[in-house]
Amino acid sequence: MPLRRNAHSTALVGSALAALLLLAGCSAPATSSSNDSAAAEASELVPAAEGTTSYPLTLDTPYGETVLKERPTRIAAIVPNGIDTELLLSLGVTPVLNSNMITEGGYLDAHGAADLNTYEYVRGEDVPMEAVAAAKPDLIVTVGWVPGFGGVEDIYDRLAKIAPVLTSPASDQRIVPWQESIRLLGEAIDLSDRAEAVIDEHEALFSGIREAHPEFSGKTATWAIYYGPATGLQYFSQNGAAPELFLTDLGFAPNPGAAAFAKDTTVSDELISQIDADVLVLGQSEATTLEEMDERVTGTDLFTSLGAVKSGRFIQLPPKTDDGGDLLWAITSGGPIGNAWAAEQLVPLLAEKF
Repeated sequence: MPLRRNAHSTALVGSALAALLLLAGCSAPATSSSNDSAAAEASELVPAAEGTTSYPLTLDTPYGETVLKERPTRIAAIVPNGIDTELLLSLGVTPVLNSNMITEGGYLDAHGAADLNTYEYVRGEDVPMEAVAAAKPDLIVTVGWVPGFGGVEDIYDRLAKIAPVLTSPASDQRIVPWQESIRLLGEAIDLSDRAEAVIDEHEALFSGIREAHPEFSGKTATWAIYYGPATGLQYFSQNGAAPELFLTDLGFAPNPGAAAFAKDTTVSDELISQIDADVLVLGQSEATTLEEMDERVTGTDLFTSLGAVKSGRFIQLPPKTDDGGDLLWAITSGGPIGNAWAAEQLVPLLAEKF
């Protein structure tokens, strides 16, 4: 568990207390104004504290530990794919810094993503430390970091010099359910009850979907994305990964072929039979075209011989929905807001196949 409460005691010396009271009395108007301003800012950024978390709080990570001396209010969500921003917004928290990629999926726009303070992320480069420091955070969260954006271990020490850092205890964060991540956030920010409420709302939504669509129960499903010739076809519903959790939340069963992609998600010709399932959902990135994907994937003999394709249970998704949303982004990132939006878009398409 990366959160550990510190035992502490406070001793007040009479003469020191008297001096503090005298100083406070001399500067009461300015102090009151400063405190009021800070409290007003905090109330705009985070909901009221629940009183369930004790501070100081030690944040243990695989890379070191930092200490939250008091409840944080200025929280920087620096993960490039924006999943931490999504989790914080679902808690009612407004992060003081976010990746500019938070609007990629479109589904966070209704939650004020376009108005948030962002830094410009350049793929292949580190998060800019000067932008993080300029946001003056009192907590930096990286619980949703995933491969493809470098690694927390590469920048942890530099982040820890700016503010306490909360990250996942797992080395491979692709397989950390968002429910675990939001619980970590909830405890660190003293919003554990709110975090549980978000989880309960998600379960109620998907429980209703499973009840309305018993035809999904026990059927296997695959989630894959074609990125173009350079990257090829990638399998993303690995065991424990966000897309698999999304599909199982809908009622589907894990695909036995997923084990072939535990370490490498690339779908080679030799492995294409492993993506077969009762239903196959294939996404297409904006880096390619329908013609190119047909030539290299969907029109090949290997692909058309798959059981899901021959039975008509193959769904091919465009890069964007009609309203500009990105299902590929929402399901691959895996958060409560994106999952709810993706279910609304995808469930009708799945239901047509059964």
